[in-house]
Amino acid sequence: MDKRFFVLSRPMSFSGGLYNPGRKMIPFDSKNKPSHSFQSAEKKKKSPVKNEKNEFYSEVRKTSDVVESKEGGADKFIKGEVLDYSINLRTARPGTYIKIPYELTLTESLSDFWQSSFHSQDRIHTSTPFARALGLQDRVMPFSLVLFLTSAMSHEDSAKVQVGFGRCIYQWPVFAGDTVRKTFQVLSVRNTSDGNHSIIHFACNLINQRNRVCMSADKRLLFEFPVPESNVTIDADSEGVPQLFRDHLLSKSHVLSSGELESHSLIPLRQGNLILHTLVRSITFAQSQQLASLARLTHERHFDIRKYDVKTEIFVPAGLVLGLTMSAANRDFHEALHEELVNVSYVHHLHPGDVVSAFSYVSNVNENLPGDLESVTVRTIGVKNMDVVNDLDGVSIPMELLETDKTYTKAVEQICKNLCPKLANKVITVVDRKIIRQSNRREVFLL
Repeated sequence: MDKRFFVLSRPMSFSGGLYNPGRKMIPFDSKNKPSHSFQSAEKKKKSPVKNEKNEFYSEVRKTSDVVESKEGGADKFIKGEVLDYSINLRTARPGTYIKIPYELTLTESLSDFWQSSFHSQDRIHTSTPFARALGLQDRVMPFSLVLFLTSAMSHEDSAKVQVGFGRCIYQWPVFAGDTVRKTFQVLSVRNTSDGNHSIIHFACNLINQRNRVCMSADKRLLFEFPVPESNVTIDADSEGVPQLFRDHLLSKSHVLSSGELESHSLIPLRQGNLILHTLVRSITFAQSQQLASLARLTHERHFDIRKYDVKTEIFVPAGLVLGLTMSAANRDFHEALHEELVNVSYVHHLHPGDVVSAFSYVSNVNENLPGDLESVTVRTIGVKNMDVVNDLDGVSIPMELLETDKTYTKAVEQICKNLCPKLANKVITVVDRKIIRQSNRREVFLL
């Protein structure tokens, strides 16, 4: 057994002794206690384990103790133990490398389940013939699904909330049948102004069975404990990340300009467009649990309805909140081929059953791409429990909200309360991204 992941097994009471599969029964008596597997909490000192690859894992929180009856009888009792699988990030420093031991083989059913929850009409994700005409082996897993798998941290249950994403790049296409694993590296750590919390910045990589990085993402998490201060910041070098997937699609522009693959985009986009998206959707608690389990999330805030109220305290995972926001807008950016996140900020929590809609501001349209392709820079703002088409009809949206670089909760709320009260306490995400899509450049002549 790999010593990095060794934990003490949970004992079972069996006829006055311990039942150990494959071993002899060890009777309980004062002279022969099973000290080889169960040490007292006083003797076993709790400490983080650091292996040769700078990975941090916690040992068992509390070991099992066998005690005799206080009345002096022959009965014996045993106290339960809690196994701690989480990573001890209190001691993590910039440069700490975390290799997650789990692997996941992706299936067609996973992609289908995702698209049943998050709307998409882009043929690169829905049509095998379209994908193969572009030189791809099959339809490509959606960007938001791959990002969810990349950023999901099965080993970290102590995070209070995800603050946001930095740059997220789809470097290499992911297909059904691929087996993926992931790694994380701590880029920076800092404490919040109140001194009681910390924000840790991670670089996340999703790697396929051929050891090729498929997606890289910067992720920021808030923790309910302070950490030793550090002025060191590891450069993620996002500018030097290879864009092999994007470059391959650009090289196929001549294929996309003719025949059945030509643009299906219906409406041209222009710089300065503010689009109120018509799609309104929610995600149920059952869907949220299922998708969180598929990504191997274990945080109690996503599952434990005995401890947390499902309508006010259970949180939809951050990756699903982003998926809902992007899917609400995707129909109006059809037909997208590739996208890249520049920045994502999570403003307010989303609970199961909350309705999500969105509006987008197009800040730039670059038509200097080969063929009929164009690059659109857009900010999409996701809101909850609103129908933006009806609720924001005739409402002026402040340009400060659409252009500000300060997209953290306090700044966004101040803008909304002062300049657009209808959006106060409604914004859940602010998403800045670049989309490469087939444009609508057909000229219409009126005779």
